[in-house]
Amino acid sequence: MLDRYFNWITLHHKPVVILTLIVTLLLGVGAARLHFTNDFRIYFGADNPQLDALKQMESMFGKQEAVYFYIKAREGDLFTPRHFRLIHELTEAGWQLPYASRVNSLTNYQHTEAKGDDLFTDYLLRDASKLDAEAIKRARRIALSEPTLINRVIAADGKASGVLVRLRLPEENKKAGDEAVHEARKLLAMMRDKYPDAHIALAGATTAGVVLGEAVAQDMSTLVSLSYAILITGLLFLLRSLRGMLITVSLVSFSIAATMGIYGWAGSTLTPVAGWVPGVVMTIAVADSVHILISYFHGLRNGSSREDALWESVRINANPVFVTSLTTIIGVLCLNFSDSPPYRDLGNMVAIGVLYAYLLSMTFLPAIIAWFGVGKAHIAKGEVRWMSHLANWIIRHRRILLIGMGGWVLLAMSFIPRNELTERWHEYFDESFEQRRTIEDINTNLSGVHSIRYIFDSGEDNGIHEPAYLQTLEDFANWYRRQDGVVYVDSLADIQKRLNKTMHGGEQAWYRIPERRDLAAQYFLLHEIGLPRELSLDDMVNFNRSKSLFRVILHKTDSERILVLDNKAQAWLQGHASHIRVSEGTGMDIIFGYINHRNINSLLKGTLLALVLISLVLIFALRSLRLGLISLIPNLVPAALAYGTWGLFIGRVDLSASVVICMSLGIVVDDTVHFLSKYLRARREKQLDIESAMRYAFDTVGVALTITTVVLVAGFLILVTSHFSPTWVSGLLLAMTLSYALVADFFFLPPLLMSLDRRGYTSH
Repeated sequence: MLDRYFNWITLHHKPVVILTLIVTLLLGVGAARLHFTNDFRIYFGADNPQLDALKQMESMFGKQEAVYFYIKAREGDLFTPRHFRLIHELTEAGWQLPYASRVNSLTNYQHTEAKGDDLFTDYLLRDASKLDAEAIKRARRIALSEPTLINRVIAADGKASGVLVRLRLPEENKKAGDEAVHEARKLLAMMRDKYPDAHIALAGATTAGVVLGEAVAQDMSTLVSLSYAILITGLLFLLRSLRGMLITVSLVSFSIAATMGIYGWAGSTLTPVAGWVPGVVMTIAVADSVHILISYFHGLRNGSSREDALWESVRINANPVFVTSLTTIIGVLCLNFSDSPPYRDLGNMVAIGVLYAYLLSMTFLPAIIAWFGVGKAHIAKGEVRWMSHLANWIIRHRRILLIGMGGWVLLAMSFIPRNELTERWHEYFDESFEQRRTIEDINTNLSGVHSIRYIFDSGEDNGIHEPAYLQTLEDFANWYRRQDGVVYVDSLADIQKRLNKTMHGGEQAWYRIPERRDLAAQYFLLHEIGLPRELSLDDMVNFNRSKSLFRVILHKTDSERILVLDNKAQAWLQGHASHIRVSEGTGMDIIFGYINHRNINSLLKGTLLALVLISLVLIFALRSLRLGLISLIPNLVPAALAYGTWGLFIGRVDLSASVVICMSLGIVVDDTVHFLSKYLRARREKQLDIESAMRYAFDTVGVALTITTVVLVAGFLILVTSHFSPTWVSGLLLAMTLSYALVADFFFLPPLLMSLDRRGYTSH
């Protein structure tokens, strides 16, 4: 059947090539329909319980979407007329940004004063034109003595502050965040020109999302170009064939175009993770064409005609290429077990790319070789002799290699538990991004960069005024303030204490929770009446005053520490707040922390299923139960070595690192399948003994495995140059895994195979 198929392809090679170009073009134009989103929420599935908790909190108290103008005095502190004018102007201009719903700053802080039984609330600075020495002195006194401002709105030393512009982004407009950040950057540039004596920078959740998209776009424009340069250079050097290089690059490019186009025609909305797809598909798709080309060159070198060499190359590679493509697809499809939708899309898109590359390698590749040819054999005999020498050395030292490799694997596995499952979203960008530098400045000079939020439910309308309820808030706040890494705690109790103090002539002794519910309700009402509508307390209390929001700000840390702190908080609440319904801690930091654990558990299930399926495929393809099971050992070794090395030198597995085991599983099988297929061909067809079959395998496939591994590793190492953490982490870990795969297939699989094949299990 294969010979009839081959004859048909070679007979109709021109129509096959032309049809391939037309189909690829029609699919590829769909890429123009692709939509990208920078919303961090897209990383979490609709059934994620932590996301549900976040949505519940946001439905009552608003989303965390915001842009934040960070301000620091270059000399002295901010309590000068010029710096106050800067803050005031930024505050007023903030209201004009697209989708702005609220602006909070030092100058529009609502300061309260009592006159008799009346409570008056007013801006800390209402008129920027009246900034005499007395006004500045008053502002300093109020700001640096108010606990609700310190380390939140103003630094304790008065040198740093910020203007927070909260946004209400319409769900239907996916570009709304980009619009807001674009205008914020224009405002930033204008203020920097006008106030060069102050350091002004832009941060905020919405800004981070936009920068995330820009980082991926930067990677796609630079890394893909670099990957192509590496691919072209590597193929030219290793194949020594211009036509072979051009054919391989064409096959790779067609696979990428078809993959992106298919998703575009489907109307998909992609995330920054999809930015990895071109690089991953590029590196994987190389293997199919290289193996066919190397076998073709091998035939030419041995004196075969072009047609005979091509036929033999297709014949001996048809099954291995199919099996490797299938196992690669199975491996990446296990990403569908991920709790993060973007990584499911990543697996599906790579699977489509691998499938299309396989189809091209079985149609377009032999057809275009039949049409144009590739040239004479360009693989130097010295390289084949080198493989023969390597095979002889491995055969002579097989026992030492088997013991040594086994010991190395066990040693590496002992370091795997050192990997901590955690996330550091603030390190997604390196120091080349202003966003990262601003985060570090805010963390060092003003406030923290992480937050946890809780909803305290009193269970009754106006229950937030109950002294027992307020006291529980206060006790919980005091507990949190004693925890390491906590910068600021914001609760309704702080407002009530301040109001109680104000209504008693500002005496510090009255800075405590009101003793009666009616007093707390009266103070709160008086305060609300004096607030501007746009600065109401709706972001802290709900409509019927039964619930309030409790916020904790933390210094820079990782998700695992945040989860530990939240677990301690939950334990405290169970022992001290059983009379109040308190939600679980929520916020983007909490969700990122939980998804890492959930993702690892889900991917382990997916990996186990993929292993079972790959085992069945190998058993069927190799026609040997024993050999199919044996082959799994060298396929698991690369991941064990890579994650063991990672545990020794890095020790942190985040979301991007956790998916590598699935992405690499199907790829590392490729080398094993190609090596075993050539070994079995020597044993079954040529009736060679074990040592001779091993030499034949190295002679026929050793160079191809080396070339594909070098190209794959180089392609993934290109990702290490990224300034975006998830990209370089996955690239480095994949490069390590594939490097170890070649080591395992050259130095572990042959000794293992020779020790287990002494009775001729594979020779029939």
